[in-house]
Amino acid sequence: MAEPFSPIVPRLRLARELKRLREIARLSLDHAAKELDVSTATLSRIENGKQGVNVHLVRSMLDLYNGSDCWNELLDLARQARRKGWWQEYGISDYGYVALETDAAVVRDFQLTLVPGLLQTSAYARAVFEAEGDVPSRDIGRHVDVRMLRQGRLHADEPLVLEAVVHEHALRSLVGGAVAMREQLLNISELAALPNVTLHVLPAAAGAHVSMQGAFTVLSFPRDVLPDRLYIAHSTGALHIEKVDQVRAARLKFDRLRGCALDPDASIRFVRQVAGEL
Repeated sequence: MAEPFSPIVPRLRLARELKRLREIARLSLDHAAKELDVSTATLSRIENGKQGVNVHLVRSMLDLYNGSDCWNELLDLARQARRKGWWQEYGISDYGYVALETDAAVVRDFQLTLVPGLLQTSAYARAVFEAEGDVPSRDIGRHVDVRMLRQGRLHADEPLVLEAVVHEHALRSLVGGAVAMREQLLNISELAALPNVTLHVLPAAAGAHVSMQGAFTVLSFPRDVLPDRLYIAHSTGALHIEKVDQVRAARLKFDRLRGCALDPDASIRFVRQVAGEL
């Protein structure tokens, strides 16, 4: 790749810097929006990284905010942010999880009822999409392809680091049937042997734990280009959280869950044992 990151990191970095410069200039959101001839809602979405911004508007913002000292850097970020991510060819939004994971260095994933996406087989993924019903039948194949492409980063020269805590329930639920689930469990045991993948199984016998209400994922990025982000999927969508206290709380929960779970070697043996029962 010619660029070190996908378009998402430049867009989010640009958003943070533009907000910082506006605040240094002591301009309110309403005042700045009026001067830039955009709506307050539009400027707010730009500053939150929820909407792209073209180079011409960035120039106007830098003029208004007296940001000449970082002119070249921010214009370069604006140009990088206009590129298309690989996932767009598959109809996946720039504002979802896949785009962020593409640039992450470490993924810490706790799952209660599902195998982590980075460890799923195509048959398992297809069965999940079909059961959930959120993706039209004609699009399921493309979504499965995206999930498989994501896993390529586990085998890259600079691989993604995955730390997963998976509840026993996720391993015993026969998603796609017994044959497909056995294949899935064997796939988990193979991937868990990679040096950049750490699997911890949380046995049902462990009882109550600190995240009974649901799964969550914490994404960490290389070279501090972005702060850690917390991702929480739910039945009708997902939350993207970057508030430091909430992300820190999730990291602490993940550490506590890992402490209650089996160690990596015992976890792989457990997964193989469950596979052997099918």
